[in-house]
Amino acid sequence: MRFFETRLSDSTDCDITLSHDPEDPSSWIVRKWKKRLFGKRCELSLWFATKEQAETYARTLIEDARKQRRKAA
Repeated sequence: MRFFETRLSDSTDCDITLSHDPEDPSSWIVRKWKKRLFGKRCELSLWFATKEQAETYARTLIEDARKQRRKAA
């Protein structure tokens, strides 16, 4: 099997992705990418043992990003 990465959130200012390598079953990685002028930069990278833990944390990141956008608007 191959390494895969799924985009969970694609807002105008940041992306949140979930990555997994099937050869290492305990490597679920949540990354938060900030968009910049000429590309993007990884702001946060956290590793989790299970998919459920990673998805739960990713949902909290997505909700926090939505709340920040509402405050800024």
